[in-house]
Amino acid sequence: MQTLWQDLRFGARMIKKNPGFAAVAALAIALGIAANTFIFSTVDALVLRPFSFPNEARLVALSERKPSIGIERATVSPGNVIEWRAQSNTLQEVVAMRSREYTLTGNGPPERYTGTGVSAAFFDALGVRAQQGRTFQPGEDEAGRAEVAVLGHNFWQKRFGGDPQIVGQQILLNDKPFTVIGVAPKDFDFPYNGGELWTPFVFDPQMKQDHSNHYLRVLGLLKPGVTLAQVDADLEQMAKRIEQEYPDGEAGHSANAVALNAWYTRGVRVALPALIGSAIFVLLIACSNVANLLLARASARQKEIAVRLAVGATRWRVIRQLLTESVMLAFAGGALGVLLAAWAIEAPHKIVPLGMSKSIPGWSHMGLNYRVLAFTTLIAVLTGILFGLAPALQATKTRLNEALKEGGKGTLGKTGRQGVRNALVVAEIALSLVLLVGAGVSVRSFIEILRADLGIKPEHVVTMNVALPREKYATEQQRRNFFDQLLERVAALPGVTKAGAAHNLPMSGSGDGNSFQIVGQPSFEQGREPHTEYRIATPDYFAAIGTELRRGRLFSAQDDANAPSVVLVNEIFAARFLKGSDAVGQRITMGDDKKKSSEIIGVVANVMNDDLDDVAEPCVYLPFAQVPVGGLNLLIRSPGVAEQITPAVRRELAALDPSLPLGEVRLMSEMVRERRSPKEMLMWTLSLFGLIALALAAVGTYAVMAYSVAERTHEFGVRIALGAQAADILRLVLRRGLMLSLVGVGLGLAGAFALTRALARLLYGVTPTDPLTFAGVSVALTLVALLACWIPARRATKVDPMIALRCE
Repeated sequence: MQTLWQDLRFGARMIKKNPGFAAVAALAIALGIAANTFIFSTVDALVLRPFSFPNEARLVALSERKPSIGIERATVSPGNVIEWRAQSNTLQEVVAMRSREYTLTGNGPPERYTGTGVSAAFFDALGVRAQQGRTFQPGEDEAGRAEVAVLGHNFWQKRFGGDPQIVGQQILLNDKPFTVIGVAPKDFDFPYNGGELWTPFVFDPQMKQDHSNHYLRVLGLLKPGVTLAQVDADLEQMAKRIEQEYPDGEAGHSANAVALNAWYTRGVRVALPALIGSAIFVLLIACSNVANLLLARASARQKEIAVRLAVGATRWRVIRQLLTESVMLAFAGGALGVLLAAWAIEAPHKIVPLGMSKSIPGWSHMGLNYRVLAFTTLIAVLTGILFGLAPALQATKTRLNEALKEGGKGTLGKTGRQGVRNALVVAEIALSLVLLVGAGVSVRSFIEILRADLGIKPEHVVTMNVALPREKYATEQQRRNFFDQLLERVAALPGVTKAGAAHNLPMSGSGDGNSFQIVGQPSFEQGREPHTEYRIATPDYFAAIGTELRRGRLFSAQDDANAPSVVLVNEIFAARFLKGSDAVGQRITMGDDKKKSSEIIGVVANVMNDDLDDVAEPCVYLPFAQVPVGGLNLLIRSPGVAEQITPAVRRELAALDPSLPLGEVRLMSEMVRERRSPKEMLMWTLSLFGLIALALAAVGTYAVMAYSVAERTHEFGVRIALGAQAADILRLVLRRGLMLSLVGVGLGLAGAFALTRALARLLYGVTPTDPLTFAGVSVALTLVALLACWIPARRATKVDPMIALRCE
């Protein structure tokens, strides 16, 4: 301990003696550590610990599969949930979940809230207890039981003022009394973006036999000691038995289980390899930079080190002293890096909109914690050893007689040090090119997204949801009449150019699908029918949202309940399933009803899917008048006053039915921005890492070339004395810098190919090996490196031969 204390005190004196060097080194390390701390805090929150459920390790997400048509993850039919509960040998609990919309009346004006219907075992399966009151008890999801609800903590605070007496009170949801039995813990929000409250999901007798409609999200709690492989085998056996018993709805279906963490973090995991690799590269570049600085400083300290060795210090003792100084620099950089990371962690909250972040598990607890600080401490120690080891080993390779000569310059060993410095510069340039290419393709991809034809025109469009209570609007005609009147009133408002509606919004992350058959074509084999998305829309929906007609006609007022059944399809549907023939005039059947066919009257433009890639999904549009559902999303195009239109719509809605709330009021442009935000976040992160890498590489190249020029002052003086021109000296220095740059660029191109392939799934409109990006970044990085060499080269041309030779 005494020698360690001596090393620390001596190291502190040396750092204090060279504050400029220490500041530059600490800043370089701070940038590398900040990048890695930021990425680790993200991984810790969004991947390693997104949940705080006691039973997380035993929870799995269950989904159906239909490999014959490429469906690997699908929602589950109610009948399958019942069968799995009854037959499974590996699952202790099977929990169903479905999003629900509730109109809350009383305690203020009517308001629309989203909730989740869940099985009674939901909270017990997760291992979550109520903060107040209790959660659901077995049997409370059976038909005929009293209606009960568990409130979310934030909902309880906002709507009920945190009333501690709320447990046991009744609230009106959709005009039905529900007894509040509990309040969930403050940090509990599952399923994510699932709403404000939980109610029991009741299977009625018809649903228990329903194997055709697939709309439930399902969780399973493994029995103790059971593995995922055993669950998959169990599900496969049950799927075969169910298929034999229910061939109409379950033909070709199977099922699988995925660990809860892997299921809910699969979207985040796509970008993580590239981000983690980029952060490590930034740290390695920083280490290379500081190692170069230490090598240069070691030459200046060569006589000091030689004296210490001459008076009896062992080589290991000197190396330990030098490593102690390096680790102290790393800790200083680490402290600054933590401050930079704390600032950087706040940036995603400004880039990613609230609507998107609510759907990302773990987002709310991103930040610095003891695990992140422990990681930073470990990285600081490893970094100090990494960048300090090579200089320490080189510095102690000293010939004492030469080093101790009066005026000795320590010329021996220069070749070895120069080789190490050159290698470090090459590594910096190579790693920088990798990061810059990754940033380049991300920027180009995001620009292509901004320029892409979305299939809609979201500007000046506001959306809002209206849902009709089934008890009050029980007949189809009542629902038709209500929405016809509402849309007519809204379309007449000042500033409104078009008003339409659809049961699901495009690019909202929600959608419905169904199987279909094309009349006149060979029938698909049972269980192998393709699926398509479908959207129920009013005639003015397409004008309001900005989706263009390609062929045929759109819906009109004549396509009412008494008219022949009609549909519209999008371009990808026509191209994929009606190859070589005109879609208009063809007929299709939807779902299990093979007797009722609908005529395709038009083809509309593709709408980009929720992930904003270039693969639009096949979609069929059904006229609302012929399929009058009870809930629609209004789409109101109102240039200039879109943000102010909501109060007027509320008044028109209240004039028709004062008990109905207006829910989910949003700008369509904001919804599109939400879908873009993950790619925007990736672009900014990689761009920032790339710029840091470029700056560090430029500084590192400049430092090496400047030190090289200083070492060769005598040589340049001799050359100038013998008649060399300034241009000759300039070429001599630049040639060496160019050689290092080209070697680094060549090695970096190989690494860039690997990184961009990891980004392939996240790119739009740009290939991972985009030649323009690769060429542009290579040229730009070479020019920056040459600029970093040119400044010392200019200094070399100004060497006075008399002064240089006199110094020698």
